[in-house]
Amino acid sequence: MAAIILAGGENRRMGANKAFLEHGGRLFLWSLIAALNPLFRDIIVVSREPERYAGFPVHLVRDLYAIRGPLNGIISGLCRATDRYNFCVACDMPLVRTGQVQYLMQAAQGWEGAVPVLPDPSPTGASMVEPLHAVYDRRSLPVMKRHLLEGRRNLQQIIRSLNVRYVTAAELSGVDGGMTGLSNINTPWDYRVLQKSTA
Repeated sequence: MAAIILAGGENRRMGANKAFLEHGGRLFLWSLIAALNPLFRDIIVVSREPERYAGFPVHLVRDLYAIRGPLNGIISGLCRATDRYNFCVACDMPLVRTGQVQYLMQAAQGWEGAVPVLPDPSPTGASMVEPLHAVYDRRSLPVMKRHLLEGRRNLQQIIRSLNVRYVTAAELSGVDGGMTGLSNINTPWDYRVLQKSTA
């Protein structure tokens, strides 16, 4: 497998490029590279501006389409990858746990992917999938491309159209240090909480 780091977000809520935020004395992107290097022979960074990541020990890929959103990044990374299964992760997840990544890699075998299902913190109590910390089969590319080019970019809906293995929070919580590995640092408040938690 390859690891695909999605670094093409607009960062509107954070107001800064999240790949270059620091935690524990190093950039988010370096934290991801360090965690993923032992597991993957290729690490691919997908961005609208790949030149910003020159100098990192990764393969750089530009978004294939002039369309906003993470689906474009996933497709672009999968098109560059040569393996059937590939792990995709957002650049704002610096606490990624190698044990959980390995669990998802194994869970994906024979499916079109493996996607975590997490409890929704809202009062509804519904569950939601985490599509930006998941394994995808390259053979799902035609379906993904069709959705993207037809203007349907909601990843939750697209995943429901694939034959994926859903990995529950109960499964992942017992692997490699609990659920912090799936934490998204989307906003300045999230970032302050992250920094305080390890101060």
